[in-house]
Amino acid sequence: MKFSKVIYFLIIGTILATIALLFAFDQQDTEDKKEVIVPLVKEVVDAKPIEVKPATRKQASETIKLEVIRVRPDGSLVIAGKGLPNSKVEIISGAQIIAETNSDKIGDFVAVPEKQLKGGEYLLSFRQTTQDGKVVIANKSVAINVTGAIKDIPIVAIVDSEGKFGAKVVQAPGLNANKEISTERETIIKEDKRDPYIAILAITHDTKVGQIVLSGRAHNGAQINAGFSGKETSSTKIVNDEWSVSIPGKLIAGKQKIFAVLLGKNGKVLSENSITISGKTIQNANGKTFVVVQKGDALWNIAYQRLGLGNRYIDIVNLNKNKIINPDLIFPKQLFIIPNKGTN
Repeated sequence: MKFSKVIYFLIIGTILATIALLFAFDQQDTEDKKEVIVPLVKEVVDAKPIEVKPATRKQASETIKLEVIRVRPDGSLVIAGKGLPNSKVEIISGAQIIAETNSDKIGDFVAVPEKQLKGGEYLLSFRQTTQDGKVVIANKSVAINVTGAIKDIPIVAIVDSEGKFGAKVVQAPGLNANKEISTERETIIKEDKRDPYIAILAITHDTKVGQIVLSGRAHNGAQINAGFSGKETSSTKIVNDEWSVSIPGKLIAGKQKIFAVLLGKNGKVLSENSITISGKTIQNANGKTFVVVQKGDALWNIAYQRLGLGNRYIDIVNLNKNKIINPDLIFPKQLFIIPNKGTN
């Protein structure tokens, strides 16, 4: 039994070493001609696997889906996916739990370790505990290599713990760029078939000039008209699926509706989005930007997109303590103040 486990982990380590070498050969013609050499993952060889009953392991293949895995050069890590509903999700490296979170009622979860990964190789496993105490170990693991150099993009691969499938590389130097190039034509075709869509993503009260700045996303329309209660609308165009518009005027202290309408070339309304806000709340933010939570949003994702670091979701929580009871549970159309990139 022990011998088979060692063979298993040696195979995983060999896979990671092969992946790294493939990327080294692929990038040896780059400007810096830097050779990428990744040693055999020591942690994979040395780690003691979690003992699980065969029945639990068999069920695991249907209980977790890893949707987003991002590792920055400094070791910051964000993992999001779908697992068992209303369960505790633990991420384990070796024998240590490095992150713990809870899935929501449909199984969505986001995990951000408090400590950054140091330079080295890691093999992460996932353990879920349901409300009735059932423990399930996922059949997927995540292999990570962090060099510790600020310019080096970490290599990340999803590994099938049962050995039925090969390792799938999800992050590596040049991987995203190659994907963008190879799918550019396909993306354009898909965009032409998308339904008209518009969403308000951010609201800023520009106190210096007395106006409201709205920004968001939209596609398949010719023009956007936006405004708020009792004021004239302002118009703008869509650029790369994004839009921004300034609306002159002051907000009233009470509740009012902010709206954005997507128009076709003939002026026909194709889609619209609105949100009810408190003028006093916006005014008291002293010019800070509010983000509008969208369906499927998570605080780590908002922090990553707006502040550049997923683990800065803590700063968002601190600024919105009266609205965020549980960081894992946020809801569409909630408004959260966002700190500046360099400050809290």
